[in-house]
Parts: sequence; structure tokens; C-alpha cells
Amino acid sequence: MRAGAFMITGAFASALVLATSGTAVAEPATTISVDGLYLVNVDIRPGTYIGDGTTDPAPAGCFWQRLWKVQTAADYPDPNYYIIASDFTRLRPLTVQIEATDVAFKTTNCGAWHLQPAAPSTGSAG
Repeated sequence: MRAGAFMITGAFASALVLATSGTAVAEPATTISVDGLYLVNVDIRPGTYIGDGTTDPAPAGCFWQRLWKVQTAADYPDPNYYIIASDFTRLRPLTVQIEATDVAFKTTNCGAWHLQPAAPSTGSAG
């Protein structure tokens, strides 16, 4: 009976080691350097980002979107349906608050975005 308990414990420990020794996963980035679609909590961290904005003299300004879902071919056909918030601007600098509950952030012609440090805690509990 005791040998069986050791075998079960050993098998459990081996399974635990195998389950926790997977491939290392990179931390989400704090800088968005190029145009694209970024998954929140996977590719980028949530928080307040300051963008450089576009220096492009053409009328094509910066366009960004916070998304609650990444649209696929099988989804509802209107891409605006998945937008939480968006902006088109030529003003600089840019600010956007990406929430932890957002699924993705899309940026076009906005330059680099940089995560700002969180405001310090006041330390009060009430």
C-alpha cells in the first residue's frame, strides 16, 4: 500500500514538472513601435500610452482603435461593431487609455506609443 502511494505521488510530481516547464513566454511590451494590431495582455500591457503622432504632412493623420473583439471572416460584417473607442487626429502628442478588458489595440500612422508609469498609490485604505 505504501509503495502505491509513493508511485502516485511520484507520478503527480512528474506531471507537475512537465506541466510547468513549458516554453518561456515573453512579457507584453510597453512600447508600440510600428503600425499594427496588438493583443492586450499578450502583445502589449494595458495602461495609459502617449503617442508621438504623425509627422506626415499628407492629410492622412493618426488613426487608432480599442477593440473588444478581433473581427474574423465568420463575424458580423461591420468592422465598426467591434470598436470600443477610436480617434483620427493630426494633433501631437496623443494619449489613449488601453484597459485590461480590451481585447486589442490597432494603430495606423501614429508613430511610436509609450506606456506611462502608473500614478503612485496614496497608501490610504479608505
